[in-house]
Amino acid sequence: MNIILLILSAIIYLSYGIQNCIYIVFSLLSSYFVAKHVKNKKMLLAITIILNAGILVFVKFLPYTNLNFLAPLGVSYYTLQVISYLVDVYKGKYQYEENFLNYALYIMYIPHLFIGPITRYDEMKKQLQEKRKITLENVCNGLLRILWGLAKKLIIAGRVSIVIATITSDTLSYNGCFALLAMLLYSIELYSDFSGGIDIVLGISKIFGINLSENFDSPYFAENVKEFWRRWHISLSSWLKDYVYIPLGGNRKGKLRQAINTLITFSISGLWHGVNYIFWGIIHGIFVLFGDKYKTRFKWLNRGINFLIVSILWSFFIWNNDGTAIQMIASVFTKFNIGEVCSNILNLGLEVADWIILIISTIILFIFDGNKQKLKEKKINDEIRFSLICTLAILILVFGIYGIGFDVNEFIYSKF
Repeated sequence: MNIILLILSAIIYLSYGIQNCIYIVFSLLSSYFVAKHVKNKKMLLAITIILNAGILVFVKFLPYTNLNFLAPLGVSYYTLQVISYLVDVYKGKYQYEENFLNYALYIMYIPHLFIGPITRYDEMKKQLQEKRKITLENVCNGLLRILWGLAKKLIIAGRVSIVIATITSDTLSYNGCFALLAMLLYSIELYSDFSGGIDIVLGISKIFGINLSENFDSPYFAENVKEFWRRWHISLSSWLKDYVYIPLGGNRKGKLRQAINTLITFSISGLWHGVNYIFWGIIHGIFVLFGDKYKTRFKWLNRGINFLIVSILWSFFIWNNDGTAIQMIASVFTKFNIGEVCSNILNLGLEVADWIILIISTIILFIFDGNKQKLKEKKINDEIRFSLICTLAILILVFGIYGIGFDVNEFIYSKF
């Protein structure tokens, strides 16, 4: 099965352009052959990491040039996997992989190549080495997860994207409370889009008998920004902690050094998303350092405040320009035009029925997130599982957003 998956992954990846092949083949070959000789050779490790990380940084600057067409897909994800693999082998956490096909599949595994999660090799090694077969149970569970992801993407994120596009099209008219509405809705859109994509990845992998790690843990139930980052994009957060924050010294060298290490880590997190997100990363780092200072004894209030803070900071993603984002944030606190928002709510691209569907769907999403652990512990029989699959399929077909202006194939985090 590994050979079939590798061939399929390579074909799909190459279908997006032959230029993608150059980068990933370099990362694949350099890490595979260096891993055999990297143990106790710090200089060799450093050179290989610098070369691969250098390519990633170079790619992050391409959007500001006329060479953006050279940017490969998935480089943000497989580069971090290559680095973690080399570091772990160097430290003796596990032996290097002798089977080239197994290692190639780990790097090129198409389900998680464009959107994550960022996996460690020890998480997949045993699964890649053992014989797997497609079972009816895995197919059903995988299909259910895929449909849940599609529902979040097509029913929720699809509708919100229309409102966001309307508000961001005219910053002179749509500011103040309009901007705040966009920030709050974007939190829902980004979570539905990104976690929905991860659901699809995990569902596809489940069908093939490969279990990937979860990437979200109800992030909007976090009570401060520090906790938010333990729940949001978990694979990236844990990677940065293990391969950046801790090697820098973590919290072992005093308060000042801990603060510097935190800001460096979040600066790198911002750079991973793109050069223009470094400032966004630094602000998150500051909130992480002072996160406990704004906590109250009321859990619901902490969650509300944190959701508001995170939503406002998404402005740097919504307007994609630091100056415009700061201007929109400032307008929230200087222009109180809530009446204008209420009277124009139906002029933002959605009709009454769409708003009702969006509100109900979002409530269901948050209820599910709040009870996810309890639901996982409950065993679902085949009849209920089949009913859920049929129900989700019908809901997606009836209420999903399709057509011109909405690209179902594009997930927000795939561009990072």
